[in-house]
Amino acid sequence: MNMKEWSRVVLVSLLLVSSVYGEIVTLGRYPAKVLPEQEGVLTFNSSGVVSDLLLTESGRAEKGQVVAVMDKEKTEEEREDMELQLTRERLNKRDEMRKLESQRSKLNFYLQLNERERAYAKEYAPNQDGASPKDTLRDIQERIALLEKELETLERRRRAEFEKKHENLTLRMPFTGRLQYSFTLPKDPEKPFEYTSSMGQNFATVCDDSAFYVAIEMSDATLGMLPPEAFSATINLPGGKQLRGVYSYRRVDQSSGNRSDNLVYFFKLDEQDYDTAYRLRGGRVEAILQFTATGDGVKRVSKGELLAHPSAGDCESWEDLVSRAYPDYVIFVVGERELLLREKTHIQATES
Repeated sequence: MNMKEWSRVVLVSLLLVSSVYGEIVTLGRYPAKVLPEQEGVLTFNSSGVVSDLLLTESGRAEKGQVVAVMDKEKTEEEREDMELQLTRERLNKRDEMRKLESQRSKLNFYLQLNERERAYAKEYAPNQDGASPKDTLRDIQERIALLEKELETLERRRRAEFEKKHENLTLRMPFTGRLQYSFTLPKDPEKPFEYTSSMGQNFATVCDDSAFYVAIEMSDATLGMLPPEAFSATINLPGGKQLRGVYSYRRVDQSSGNRSDNLVYFFKLDEQDYDTAYRLRGGRVEAILQFTATGDGVKRVSKGELLAHPSAGDCESWEDLVSRAYPDYVIFVVGERELLLREKTHIQATES
């Protein structure tokens, strides 16, 4: 189809669809996703009896709140057994320390005596094995300090091992947000109930609802060269409603295979739309990408106006048509129904 045939099609479309040109230029429609600030999953790695299930009217919970506990009674029994074992080992260590402290007291008393007095206090004399009394005293003191350190280390390690073993049996909110269970709650969720962990099934999802975004992946290199702050995104909803997001940030996502990296733009939604965004999150939607034309030397021309130009039938591209209709301008942005042109002299002045 040449420009003459294309012009007839566009002109008919313009007669059927009324166009209103405001300050915002529609660039196109793109597959997009509605995403929260962050999202996480909570999972039990095994099956068991679940208790302490967190239930809130709004579904929202604060960071650190306990969501659920598995095998609570069994865990408490194992904790009691651990504490009993620690008590036994603590008593054994303290018995050793008391014996050493008794030896230290006797040796200190012996060292305070003169030579004549030591002859009558042989029961306090240390078994020196060739070592001097002072060296023996130092050895005893080091053994006592070692036992104290061993006792401290033993208790710390036993408790750390216990917590690591049971850490997956208590689920907590990783951040403040909305909590949603991935299974049907029992009739009386306030009582302990049997839970079976299934492969690939999470216990619950947590959504950080402090912000929601429309995420659009850009593959057009030309769009990537435009100032991102001038972009906005709109999602049409049933009943004539819309979600509109303003540019927030962009990032480069590394793709697998032979494809190039993806440039993803994120548009923050208004807080009043968060409930709607929560229901749409993760699903595929169509987003209308828009560009706000600002600055000096920018001219807006509808495609219908261009196609009505006498030279349209002889042109094979928009660039060719613009060069004939507006020789002092070049194409800046190609939108759905209009083009943005920038004055050549303005470009030259900017570059210089």
